[in-house]
Amino acid sequence: GYVYSSASRLIGLELSEDFVRLQNDILHKYRLTDRIQVFHANVCTQQVLLQDTDVLIMNNVFEYFIEPSEQIGAWKFIMQTFRKRGSLLVTVPSLQESLDALQVPLPPGWVEELSLDYNVYLGRDTDPEYLRQIHLYRVF
Repeated sequence: GYVYSSASRLIGLELSEDFVRLQNDILHKYRLTDRIQVFHANVCTQQVLLQDTDVLIMNNVFEYFIEPSEQIGAWKFIMQTFRKRGSLLVTVPSLQESLDALQVPLPPGWVEELSLDYNVYLGRDTDPEYLRQIHLYRVF
């Protein structure tokens, strides 16, 4: 986000204190703290932040780290709170895949999936299969 965007503020939320320390060490080492902050927090405690967010990126955030019942609660919180019209949601895997696994319906009228050009060449190290796992949505 720091390198590829002009976002004035980038915020990361992380459940693991160890990973927060590691991320903050890297941010300080490479002098990236002018626009990036990483907090030790659960997304379900960040209502105001989610309500004001323009772009929310979620990369395998729940599947491997919290129990299904907690995942359901987190997804419901996100679907109720992340409502700013025109905001973008980037997910890996797709919302459908994440929610189907939990038997949680996608609320009608919440988001629309936008098409992505997966044929963009980003370099030799780019895994085209991984790119196809990235999904982009816009909040209605």
